[in-house]
Amino acid sequence: MSRITSLLLLCIIIFSSLSEAQTKSKWSSGIDFTQRSANREKGRWSLTDWLAMKERNRMMDQWLSLNSPSAFEFMMSGSYNSFKTDLGDGSEAKSHSSYKAEAAAYAQLVGVTAEYENNTEEGFNDLSGIFNLRLLGNSIQNTSFTIHYGQRTRTSDTSTLRQQFGQASLQLYLTKYFGIDGKYRYFLPTSTDELGDVKGDMTEAGVFIDFKALRIFGAWYKESQKNKIPAATEDTVTDRTGIRSGIKIFF
Repeated sequence: MSRITSLLLLCIIIFSSLSEAQTKSKWSSGIDFTQRSANREKGRWSLTDWLAMKERNRMMDQWLSLNSPSAFEFMMSGSYNSFKTDLGDGSEAKSHSSYKAEAAAYAQLVGVTAEYENNTEEGFNDLSGIFNLRLLGNSIQNTSFTIHYGQRTRTSDTSTLRQQFGQASLQLYLTKYFGIDGKYRYFLPTSTDELGDVKGDMTEAGVFIDFKALRIFGAWYKESQKNKIPAATEDTVTDRTGIRSGIKIFF
């Protein structure tokens, strides 16, 4: 019995010592210094932590640079135009074809465009330079509304016609890859010795489908030009109506 009693007394002494040590680690107000030390450790700053954070930030910046859209956008286009020319004099409209190339570059909301159309069958070519301001939308491959201002130079063997114009264009995605677009261009009145007073406009409406950076499109268009020669008694009205089909590449 004395041995069992001794073991019980030893357990009681050990338990009492542990309780006293826990009590001594606190102030009379109940502050636990062990907990306070752990809290300080959580907010401790070290050189190792700073280097690790710097490396994480560098990796995040690299990921953003690879996955964020670029502020600069480019587009190239080529199309085949099949149309009829109606001179408005009662004669039958004649069928013609031409080729058109286009290139555009954007820096966020502003951009520039160059257009060239080669119409060898009617004996002239068009070269246009355009300034673009996108009012709605954040890229050239998104729903957008854009206004434009530019100049077209039409050159033939007998004359050169320079026309400034204003334009509004709308591009609307109906699904993720399919959409419709349209534009209206108004040519400001001008005068030349050969053609007299000239004015006109152009309307275009079409559909498109995107395959990532490649777009296939088709559009109906009509261009009207009215000439008033002082020696003539009536105005000369020329309408070109047809279909434009081609591809665009975005990068």
